[in-house]
Amino acid sequence: MGSIAREEAKHALKNPWVQTPLVESASLSRAAGCRVFLKLENVQPSGSFKSRAMGNQILSHLVKPENTNRPVHFYASSGGNAGLAAVCAARSLGYPCTVVVPLSTKPLMVQKLRTTGAADVIQHGETFLEAGEYMRAVVMQSVDADESSDVAKIALHPFDNEPIWEGNSTIVDELVTQLPPAVGDDEEQTHRGRPLPVEAVICSVGGGGLLNGLVMGIERHQSMQKRNNKLAGSSSKSDAALQTNPIHLLAIETDGTDSLAAAVAQNSLVSLPKITSQATSLGATRVSEKTFQHAVSPPAGIAVHSAVLSDADAARGVLRLVDDERLLVELACGVCVEAAVGDAGKAVASSSAVPLSSERKRKRTTEDNPSRDEGYGDDRLSATENESGAEDSVSSSTLTSTSTSTSQPLQSKLKQLVPGLNADSRVVIVVCGGSNVTVDSAVEWRKMLQEGWGSCKY
Repeated sequence: MGSIAREEAKHALKNPWVQTPLVESASLSRAAGCRVFLKLENVQPSGSFKSRAMGNQILSHLVKPENTNRPVHFYASSGGNAGLAAVCAARSLGYPCTVVVPLSTKPLMVQKLRTTGAADVIQHGETFLEAGEYMRAVVMQSVDADESSDVAKIALHPFDNEPIWEGNSTIVDELVTQLPPAVGDDEEQTHRGRPLPVEAVICSVGGGGLLNGLVMGIERHQSMQKRNNKLAGSSSKSDAALQTNPIHLLAIETDGTDSLAAAVAQNSLVSLPKITSQATSLGATRVSEKTFQHAVSPPAGIAVHSAVLSDADAARGVLRLVDDERLLVELACGVCVEAAVGDAGKAVASSSAVPLSSERKRKRTTEDNPSRDEGYGDDRLSATENESGAEDSVSSSTLTSTSTSTSQPLQSKLKQLVPGLNADSRVVIVVCGGSNVTVDSAVEWRKMLQEGWGSCKY
């Protein structure tokens, strides 16, 4: 009865996120050679999919019996999109949210947190780990004269708990109704057994909360479909089709935030020593345990692939959305676009193949010696070159870039990982959005690309 009552209470609260549009992109479809759909999470109240994640996490706390009829104050130690989403969600439900960020957090994000309505924005420490520890040990322990002594003080995690994944899984619930149904014998045969009529979904990975949510949503609808098939007497044929015809999830990172690719390559949950990519929204030095398990041993009917692209590739993806779709997103989001259509010659690590990046020479922190890393990352060196130089890049495992001539079309990560796609194949890109980006950023990236950034002009 308790769980039923909590669900009823949860539904009585306002959802702090919105259903987002799914649009088919003609320009990206032509470039990719298949039907590309954009799930526009950039229009969430906070500007990113984190509205679902943090919003549902907040709701999960509000419906707990111990928080009933008590004043509640939320605390977040992420100054990026998760922190902004926490403030937006808490404010929309009528609760205060304080954010603690490291001193390295950019003034743009600090100002956005204040403008959005954070109860307070405190800067402390050199890393998000230090900021989080200070938040729990000092900020949350302090007594505010204006606050009730009975206030429930709740710390929020940016990516690693089940309510976060449940919030992100609602993307799949919406895709079920938004994707065009299979039409004709060929399409019905292609998508037989799948809970979604789609060959692949592309998302970026920081700590893995989005990937975990997509897997959770697909599994939920698979279970519903299996029950329906069993009632209809067609379960064996559909289940067999699902085993041989999975939905592919492409988990994309940038070089310098590639904690999932490193874990897959070493078949162990390892940590990056630091974040060296400009895509700081992907800056979790270690992914969640659940994300690692999904990558190395995905559930039946799902194939998970990990791929790494450069910051320059991510910038090209951002500019494609600017030029073709009139959308401005962060590098962490643009990298997914380039994975679908670009010619990125970096190494690929896949759950369905032998890892290719075993020759990386980074010194990584292992799970046996985690250096108190909680996966929040270190933003201090995000915009600088990796000090170990060329040794940090993939060596003999690097895939050879293909020619851009008409006789040899571009080979994107999508085509490499999901061979056999044709003009009728469906691919969804989760446009995760992000607020740490300006028009000036895009102008600068275009200039850098024109000057040879990434050895390729846009």
